[in-house]
Amino acid sequence: MNILRKSFICLVLSLLLPALATPAFAQGFKWWQMERFQKALTLTPEQVARIEGIYQTTEPLLRAQKKAVDKYEERLSKTITDPKSDEPMVVQAIDRLEAARSEVSRTRNLMLFRIRRVLSDDQNQKMREMHEHDRSQRQNNGGRDRNDNGKNPSKTPGGDDNHPECQ
Repeated sequence: MNILRKSFICLVLSLLLPALATPAFAQGFKWWQMERFQKALTLTPEQVARIEGIYQTTEPLLRAQKKAVDKYEERLSKTITDPKSDEPMVVQAIDRLEAARSEVSRTRNLMLFRIRRVLSDDQNQKMREMHEHDRSQRQNNGGRDRNDNGKNPSKTPGGDDNHPECQ
């Protein structure tokens, strides 16, 4: 029984680790305010303001949803390690956690959809090209985009990189 329990804990933790390594919903990276994107996409001040409005409207909800995910992760961890827990209790804790993660994903993707609707077809195409270029650069640099002083301004804590797809 002890070996089975340890195996189950290892399995659940191995499922949780990739989720913890995914980009956070928003870490302060506002690509639409960066000169690089404003110039390349020829963003108008009105577009920047509309995108900022979408972000400001969505961000508090994302923060609350992320807090719920954190709470359910902690509850799952406690449930798994509690010797009184049974499999249905663990399944219920997993289901709650996954539902909370789903809410974060849905809200984030709707925000991205709304932002993309602010952009023209040409701007969206250019953004995809920039994303692909950035991805290629990261792969060629072993996952790093470094500037001259060795710092990595494109990385955000828990974030992915400097392209809008990760916002």
